[in-house]
Amino acid sequence: PGQAEHWLPSAVQLDGHGALLQRDGGGVLWVLLEPGVHQLLLSGALPQRSTVQIPLTLRPQRVTARTRGWTLDGVGENGMPADQLQLTRKQVVSSAQHGAEALKPAELPPFVLVQRTLHLGLEWTVDTRVIRRSPTGTAALLRVPLLPGESVTSEGLQVEDGKVLVNLAAGARQLDWHSVLKPGDIRLEASRQTAWVERWLLDVSTIWHVSADGIPVVHHTDAQHQWLPEWRPWPGESVSLKITRPAAVPGSTLTIEAAHLQLSPGLRASDARLRLAIQASQGGQHVLRLPEHSSLQSVTIDNQSQPIRQQGREVTLPVTPGLHQVELQWRSSDAIRTLLRTPQVELGAPAANASLTLSLGSGRWILLLGGPSMGPAILWWGVLAVVAIAALILGRLPFSPLRHYQWLLLGLGLSQTALFVPLIVVGWLLALGLRGSLPTARTAERFNTVQVLLVAWTLAALVLLFGAIQQGLLGQPDMLVMGNQSSANALNWYQDRTDGALPQAWVVSAPLLAYRLTMLAWALWLAFALLRWLRWGWQNFAKDGLWRKRAKPQDKAQASDSTGQLPAKTAEPAADEDPWTS
Repeated sequence: PGQAEHWLPSAVQLDGHGALLQRDGGGVLWVLLEPGVHQLLLSGALPQRSTVQIPLTLRPQRVTARTRGWTLDGVGENGMPADQLQLTRKQVVSSAQHGAEALKPAELPPFVLVQRTLHLGLEWTVDTRVIRRSPTGTAALLRVPLLPGESVTSEGLQVEDGKVLVNLAAGARQLDWHSVLKPGDIRLEASRQTAWVERWLLDVSTIWHVSADGIPVVHHTDAQHQWLPEWRPWPGESVSLKITRPAAVPGSTLTIEAAHLQLSPGLRASDARLRLAIQASQGGQHVLRLPEHSSLQSVTIDNQSQPIRQQGREVTLPVTPGLHQVELQWRSSDAIRTLLRTPQVELGAPAANASLTLSLGSGRWILLLGGPSMGPAILWWGVLAVVAIAALILGRLPFSPLRHYQWLLLGLGLSQTALFVPLIVVGWLLALGLRGSLPTARTAERFNTVQVLLVAWTLAALVLLFGAIQQGLLGQPDMLVMGNQSSANALNWYQDRTDGALPQAWVVSAPLLAYRLTMLAWALWLAFALLRWLRWGWQNFAKDGLWRKRAKPQDKAQASDSTGQLPAKTAEPAADEDPWTS
């Protein structure tokens, strides 16, 4: 034991004789020993200091000490030593000795930060961390006082007279220990010594209310923005914490945080799946009521299947404290029909975030629907209103080939196609009407250009009409169902709160065969109407001829020779007089 910076013996005897010693680069003395049991005696004067540290390079199993005028730290009650010992002088050295000691170069005394974190929850605990702030290289032995009612539970620490013996080795940076704390009011007071400073952190649960009296809080939250009050006291400053538990108020011990019902109706029965997120503060049983004529298929709680049976309409769920995911599956005899309502499920407690999902499949034609305000809507009825208004306007045009009800029927069928299809078809019919009602172009070039455009427009319109008929007879109805991520196959409703029963939604639908028959009737009407439209269009198209030839130069010369003078130049019509210029 001993180092050159702290204490070295002046004499070493091995079994009553001189010993062979060696000093390594770190200033540690080593003695040469033969195998066997030996007695080693080290003696030497202590330096003129208030504290002397004796590092133990090879820590012995047991230490006994007899001191006079000194106190020894670093030895437990059972004689087990720490990594170093510290001698502290009881008597004050004389002024001469103190002056001599002050003139000698010495290392800075160790200085640490004592950080206490109080965790007040169902159990009260304290985490204490001693962090070295001075440079390493010297050991630090400190007696850190415990809080009133604090009991250390960590192993390997020595507690004497309500103080923890902190033994930091020369290269150690920090030391931690864990304690339990007796519930009650707490008083934190910083020590007046100069060997350390303190920092206090308070991690309090929501079940406690804390009133602080004393120095102000330095920080209220930590780096993660979590509530963690912090105090940094000066020596002698204190904080008194008055801790009370808020009185309980009447209320439910179970909350349904989310409820989702998924319904899949079939031709003979309907399958339903209910998912619940249940938060409970105490154990017990919770009762649900399923719809009439329902047969429970399975129940899972936290992905674990439960052997729960249905008693009438009631299903009893076992509930333990905490958050649980519950899923119920049942089958009912209610088959799909024209007016379908979602089943009424009684949850047994108010619920939040209630949602419904209705999957009709691809074999139904949705006509009307309703339910909670946040849900799907059929936008096709708005399109129908626009088509009706447009049909009234188009039917009043003087060159319109169709009456308003014919425009309406044409628009109903074309509403199942893309937007450009009705625009091209309607424009084609209006263009043929203008061709028959307005004067024709006087020049051959303009007349022929109009004819070519009408032929191309006719071909495009006929192809698009054929595609519309095919889409109506073979495709699916597009009622423009939108809202809350819904589609024609999956209708979603949402309601933020319920009073104990799931909200209900309804849908009016028809079999897909009804849509096919409707589109077949429209296709037959369009076929007969198209024959009349084409006959009328050919008459307008052939007005004043189908094609005009351009006049050749030799024809103009022959006309001038026969009369002896140039033919009179025909004045070109003004641009604003030619209806086909634009």
